[in-house]
Order: sequence, then C-alpha cells, then structure tokens
Amino acid sequence: MDRGLYTATTGMLVQELRLDYAANNLANVNTIGFKSNVGAIKSFPQMLVHRINDTYLKTSGVEGNMDLRPLIGMSSMGAVVDEIATNFTRGDIQITGNKFDLSIDGNGFFVVETPYGERMTRAGNFAINANRQLVTKDGYRVMGENGPIILDGHSFQVDEQGVVYVGLKSDEYVDKLKIVTVDDYKTIKKVGNNLYMVPKEHPQPYTTTAVTVRQGTLEISNVNPVIELRQMIDVMRMYEANSKVIQTKDSLIGKAAVEIGKK
Repeated sequence: MDRGLYTATTGMLVQELRLDYAANNLANVNTIGFKSNVGAIKSFPQMLVHRINDTYLKTSGVEGNMDLRPLIGMSSMGAVVDEIATNFTRGDIQITGNKFDLSIDGNGFFVVETPYGERMTRAGNFAINANRQLVTKDGYRVMGENGPIILDGHSFQVDEQGVVYVGLKSDEYVDKLKIVTVDDYKTIKKVGNNLYMVPKEHPQPYTTTAVTVRQGTLEISNVNPVIELRQMIDVMRMYEANSKVIQTKDSLIGKAAVEIGKK
C-alpha cells in the first residue's frame, strides 16, 4: 500500500480531533471559569528513503557496514495528537455585584465536595442550598479549611483573604475558603462539569494564601472566539488538503493497476 495514503490519513485524523476541541472551546465561550483546550501534535519518526533498484554496495573493512545506496531523503510517517493540554490563562473578570459570585486573582482553585471526592474549580458562581451551605450550580458544597461553608441566611461577607463572615454586621467568623494550587499545572486533569483533579500518582494540591478573593465578581471563560474561529478555518483547509492527497493517490494507484494490467 502506498505510504502516502497512510500519511494523509493520519493528517485528517489529527485535524478532526483539533476541530472537535475548537468546537468544544467555542461551545463554552460563556461558561464561567472555563479553560480552553490546546492540542499538541507530533510526527511519527521519519525514515531514510533510498533508491531500491540500485546496486546494494557496502564498505569493506569497516565495522558496521554502511549502506551506500543513493539517498533520496527523509520520509514522514504522518502525525498524531501527542496530548491535549489545558490553557490555564486567567479569563477576564466580570463585575456582577452578586455577593454569591467569587473570583480568584492568582494561581489557585476553589475546592468543592463531590460524590467522587474533593475537586477543584475556577467557577465561582455559587449559591446557597436548603441547609444554608454555599454550593456550586451543580449542588456541590464549597469547602472551607474546616469543612463545608455554612452561611447565616444571605448575610455574609468574604474578604480578600477568603475569610467568610456572617451576621447582621458580617462580623461573625465562619471559616476560610479552602483554596489550593499545584506546582505543575500539567498534572491537572479535567473531569467534567468545569471541575479538575490531580491523579494520585502526582503531587497533590496544597492550600495557598498567595491569592486574592474578589466578592461580587466572576472569572469568565478564557476562550477567544476570534482565535478559535480562525483555527477552525485553518483546520478545515488542512483537512481538505489531506483529503485531496488521498484522492490523488487513489487515482494514481488505480491508473497504475490498469496500465500494468494491460502489459
């Protein structure tokens, strides 16, 4: 089988995956705290290509005989998506005036309790449940350093250090928001619903105070729709180019089979 068919096919598969992630980014352009995905592409190891019909010569008296057939050049074996990385660049801050809206200025994550354990999030559009607990839009409890954050009705205040106060004068200490960070953001894994985790084989998140909490604000998605649309156009062009290569290769193979068959 012609190697060019496989090379072009891998190119189409790579562009298909890139299109999927660009479309997912665009779908979440209005998702609070969403972080876009970026695909890293690598090529398969290249191969030296020689002319196969020339005499096979080898040097004599040299250890590790060298192939002296005329060298044509290098041949690519195609490409593959190496990894899907997350762009953790901070999104713009939107002022809402809603006391339940919180954002983090700095490298940190809110911690929420889920049925699968504690998870991290940058989405601070919180609410209060029937048990007067601070929760996410999906109902996951927001964690403080001593457990879930329990509020006194709607009278509460969060300072820049993440300390939560309740009461008529918002002067009764409740707890401090549990905000964590990691040293290597490459270890963070998306787990859906705008949540993140670090697999057990990597160093686990730890609490940090090197952040500032802003009440009444939200961090919006860091997706740039203009860049994503431009990338989708580039992806479609490259996909079409690889498709034409396959069509051309198929036509040449068919023509060669017919011509050889006549002889």
